[in-house]
Amino acid sequence: MPESLLRCLSEGGIDSGSLIVFEAPHLTPEPSYSFEDILSVLLERLGPEGTLVVPTCTPVEGYPKEPFDPALSPSEAGPFSEFFRRQPRVLRSHNPTHSVAALGRLAADLVAGHRTAGPRPSPWGDAAFGAGSPWDLLSKNGDVWLLAGADWSSSFFIDYVRTLYHENQLRWTKQTAFPEFDPRQMGRELQKRGIAKPWPSCPDLLLSFDTATAVRSALDILEMNPARLAPSRHFRRWLAVRERVKKEGYLRAGAAKAVITPPIPATRWDGKPLNGVYRDLYVRVVFLSDGKTSLALALCDLLGISRAVVDRIRQTAAVGLGLPPEQIMLACTHAHSTPDTVGCGYENSDYLSTVVRAAEMALEQAVRSARSARLGWRRTRARGIARSRRVKLKTGKAYTVRYSVPSTWRVSPEVIAERGDVDPDLTVIRIEDLQGQLIAGLSNFGCHPSIALASDEVSGDWSGEAMYAVEQIFGENAVFLATNGAGGDVDPTGEIQPWGPRNQDAASRAGRIFASELLESLERVEIQEVTRLGAASRSLALPVREDWLSLIEKEQARMCQEFAGQWELSNSIRETVTRRRIDTEVQVLRLGELALVGLPGEVLVEMGRKIKAVRKQAAIIELANDDIGYIPTHRASSEGGYEVGRHLWGRATPDAEDILVDAARILIEEMFGS
Repeated sequence: MPESLLRCLSEGGIDSGSLIVFEAPHLTPEPSYSFEDILSVLLERLGPEGTLVVPTCTPVEGYPKEPFDPALSPSEAGPFSEFFRRQPRVLRSHNPTHSVAALGRLAADLVAGHRTAGPRPSPWGDAAFGAGSPWDLLSKNGDVWLLAGADWSSSFFIDYVRTLYHENQLRWTKQTAFPEFDPRQMGRELQKRGIAKPWPSCPDLLLSFDTATAVRSALDILEMNPARLAPSRHFRRWLAVRERVKKEGYLRAGAAKAVITPPIPATRWDGKPLNGVYRDLYVRVVFLSDGKTSLALALCDLLGISRAVVDRIRQTAAVGLGLPPEQIMLACTHAHSTPDTVGCGYENSDYLSTVVRAAEMALEQAVRSARSARLGWRRTRARGIARSRRVKLKTGKAYTVRYSVPSTWRVSPEVIAERGDVDPDLTVIRIEDLQGQLIAGLSNFGCHPSIALASDEVSGDWSGEAMYAVEQIFGENAVFLATNGAGGDVDPTGEIQPWGPRNQDAASRAGRIFASELLESLERVEIQEVTRLGAASRSLALPVREDWLSLIEKEQARMCQEFAGQWELSNSIRETVTRRRIDTEVQVLRLGELALVGLPGEVLVEMGRKIKAVRKQAAIIELANDDIGYIPTHRASSEGGYEVGRHLWGRATPDAEDILVDAARILIEEMFGS
């Protein structure tokens, strides 16, 4: 080939003073013509004002390797590339895999910026074709690119175009597939357009093209007709995602929070005084919209709230923000170091009104702050955070062991025959803007936030501390919601001894332990480019236990004495007594393939698993849109234990399990298909 190539180059076509890229990876010398002859002709045509550029490459794969040195490291981009690199006065840019060697008037300017170029992501690093690299300068100032042997498969031009295209597509999706296609097809398309032209005297041997024009045309082909390039399967899959993004657009997401700390002193749900504030309580809100459906999820650092309070917030949002009630979920963390909001006899109506106003304000702020966003979710198994408090004794009796209350709830480990289950699923959702900044996060894990019961200070307990820790790391504008899963029969342990101190410091330590798992998942979540949203809810009536009605109607005096103060029925309890039923709802929110199932009370692990059997990609959010107390399962009711006992928080019959699970199943199947 050198003899034929030498003849072609000698016949003209190269302007004196121009900037030429000469790429000949398969060029080899012959006995009658040497590389010196080829170089001599090229330099003669370019003249003293011209510049010759040859791509060079020193692979970095494999070990051991000497540190890259532009002056000493050999080029493996073909024999001519290595020959040219070693010539006197030739300068080489500082990049191992995609450097250039240059000789002539513009050589120093071309190679100067490669070491600091970037960032422009590529498989060869951010600097290989980075902003300010020789390749950028060539695409703007280069006159002609000569491709000897008409071989596109190993051309640096193709790699440069692929990198530019990849950078351009980052505006569409976060996880952009690096374009993989047949380089020969790109060459044919450029020739069809008349951009890449065969050298007149040797059309099968040499192609030439204007560098800037060829770059623009190649990017246009990739953008408009990528199918013509025989794209790889991975690249085709990403192209389909990009088209969905173009058609459906991005999500819009916003988040906000508002303080709901009560005036001090306040009264806890068990009648004990709250005389200080360890950490403020919040209502946190995340808002999502895909252009067709809008959703809002609010989470309060409270034990629970009634459906009547939820309805007040939903009605305001419907009027002021246009959000239908069934598209708003309001849940509580079930934090125990909080004021009575569930009708234990110490409700403060003024405080509940404050909570309503704060939730309305946070909802509005979340909606108003919405911006383009993406989300993803991840499920792991949380370990060392919680343990079941239901045990079966060797006598056959079921017993509830509480790790956060007085010794009357404890039993010796020697008498325990079997311990109940914990659902270890930890689901974490990351919602970020198009620049990758966290807008909001959400977790779901079932466990009582009840460590700090010995304290007389207000706090969100360990789940509130976890949210606080995550928000501190991501900054004041980030909002994190730690929702409670099926944890009605689960208590926290973490690194805390079961019978250790039950104070705010212990809760804070457990919260930080949990936050460490949340942070890892937030960083490892795989973001989805397109997310379909949905919402549905179903109102239903649950049967009431007769012994609970008897307890409420005939033993108010005893209840008053038990709670050590003035005790009166809340409105929600009065309604249940009057109607002889529990009017409540089940709600399902769809985030892509994930179902958030909102249930109106404390859900036992067994019941949560029945719903997950309907759809594996489901997260149970308990105390959503209502607090009806414990939801007993048939099995637990037959075994006994506190969760199914006769007390203020045990109003539903075991049939409630069947009704709620069936309602959740219907909603899930309507939304996702059976």
